[in-house]
Amino acid sequence: MDHHAIEPSLASLKEWREETAAALADLRRWALVHRLGDENAMARIAHLERRLASDQLCIAFVAEVSRGKSELINALFFADLGVRLLPSGEGRTTICPTEILHDPSHPPSIRVLPIETRESPKALREFISEFADWKEVALDPARPEGFAEAFDVLCETQSVTAAEAQHLGLPGAATGRVEIPRWRYAIVNFPHRLLSMGLTILDTPGLDALGTEPELTLHRLQEADAVVFVLSVDPGVNSTDLALWHEHVEPMEGQGHTRYVALNKIDGLRDGARSETQVLNEIDRQVRATAEALGIDPTQVFPLSARQGLEGRIQGDGDAVAKSRVYRLEQALARGLVQAHRLDHATSVRAEVRTLLAESFALLESRRSFVEEQVGELGALQGRNQKLVESLGRKAADERTRIEDARTALAGLRAVHNRHADELALLLDPNSAREAGIRARAALLATVFSAGIGAAVDGYFTDVRGRITRAIEVIGEVKAMMATVNQRFADSWGLSPVELAPFSTDRFLLELDRLEEHCSRDFRSASSLLMRGRRALAGLFFDTVALKAVHVFEIADREVRTWMNSFIRPLEAQVRTFQDQANSRIEGMARIRDAESGLVERVEDLQGFLRDCERLADEWESHDSRMARLLGAEGSFPPPR
Repeated sequence: MDHHAIEPSLASLKEWREETAAALADLRRWALVHRLGDENAMARIAHLERRLASDQLCIAFVAEVSRGKSELINALFFADLGVRLLPSGEGRTTICPTEILHDPSHPPSIRVLPIETRESPKALREFISEFADWKEVALDPARPEGFAEAFDVLCETQSVTAAEAQHLGLPGAATGRVEIPRWRYAIVNFPHRLLSMGLTILDTPGLDALGTEPELTLHRLQEADAVVFVLSVDPGVNSTDLALWHEHVEPMEGQGHTRYVALNKIDGLRDGARSETQVLNEIDRQVRATAEALGIDPTQVFPLSARQGLEGRIQGDGDAVAKSRVYRLEQALARGLVQAHRLDHATSVRAEVRTLLAESFALLESRRSFVEEQVGELGALQGRNQKLVESLGRKAADERTRIEDARTALAGLRAVHNRHADELALLLDPNSAREAGIRARAALLATVFSAGIGAAVDGYFTDVRGRITRAIEVIGEVKAMMATVNQRFADSWGLSPVELAPFSTDRFLLELDRLEEHCSRDFRSASSLLMRGRRALAGLFFDTVALKAVHVFEIADREVRTWMNSFIRPLEAQVRTFQDQANSRIEGMARIRDAESGLVERVEDLQGFLRDCERLADEWESHDSRMARLLGAEGSFPPPR
């Protein structure tokens, strides 16, 4: 039986995450012990350590029913079980969105959320973090023969009237009775080795589920690292497939997602009458036709047979596995997705590590240059008269006055900084954004005619966009202030300029534009009120649009705070360091005036301090080299020599 092509890549990614987290912890502790970084920087590094430790790699599978999506998931990830994990085949189709993961803090199980929870004003992601409303089906990993019965819960339906289905926001006939899914969402907690390495799989059951549960599109799919869109050679790319592609998969291009198209059931082309050459030619033809219909490059289409690949792996039939071509999609996932995920992590870690290394480098250099200057001055004093000693004492006192002036200027800067920070905190307050969403939901509930829908939605976006736009203007003012302050403190007091971290604001408005476009499509049409009703429409707006906007404000608020503190805190640290240095100089001069022997003792103390600086410089280089090796980059800064 062949091994999963993705397994060694996941293992390598897990090993890299653990090693990088350990390197971050060592760097953070080193900087903390030697007072070479501020508390805010330490907190951000600690956050990265936790993020690397708990990271999940999510692959979402999107397809219409009967395309073999569940069978493909079985073949790609769970063939080693010897049986099918997810239900597949005639009459056994997964009809509720299903998330497959491993959480060792909970026993193996299938949790299912009743479809009736769609009547609740709570969002789907709020239900996911709770347990009260779920039904739980126990799983025994030691008894694979019991999987089929347990997983049948994912296929369950119930018969309701058309009116009841419409009340739940589900499509169906205008009258009579209709079959609807019994469950709204499912979470499978299963102790499989791939899942234990951090893999999460999202199985979405077709256009109807994505259309009636927009949070899947706006949240769960958006959070996935890759999307596998599954088609079948029979019937090919039909209108429903195209609608699913254009509405839910194609818009994700350029948003950091990796897309793959699986063209399933190629085993059906081998009917016995065709030669292998004819079969291969037909596969190539269908790949080109699929790529043309979707508007993508043919290299993004992976023809395969999930059924043949799964059965070949279970039976240990290498020839069947080779003919299935499943391994090609596995290799693409291993090469592209896992490596891209590692690069994303490396980019985030590099940004934070660069700031901490820059700050510790500047403080270390400041300490060393100050002591070297003192050693030179004190060396020149040995054997000279007391008058020169007193002159040097006056010089130290003057320097202390100069540093006090710098502290006064810093206090004024802090007042301006706090004023900007307070204004931005008000503008980007997630609670205010949530209240705006609640008001918009109330306006939608009060709407009688479709024209009122547009007015409520327009008023909501005018409010939140106005806040973001004003925040961007304030951020521009802060950037200008940072550049001016850097120059002033460098020219007047010789402080090292604080590296200005880049901060892009365009993405916040782009996200609001995307949400407004979604509203225009799903809420402003004349049929919206007729199709869903006021209550369902208002709840859908709040769950999908308003909560996503609140998430945008949460990210903006958190990132703006971090960005502003990354400037003011290092500047304050440098001023404190210079204050300590001035005090140390005056104390040293006092000892020199008291006794000539104090001069020799002071020089020896300073030389010992220089040796400590050399040791810390070597340790700094070791941390820098270690992080550069893990992050695939050259050293962040020149060595402090």
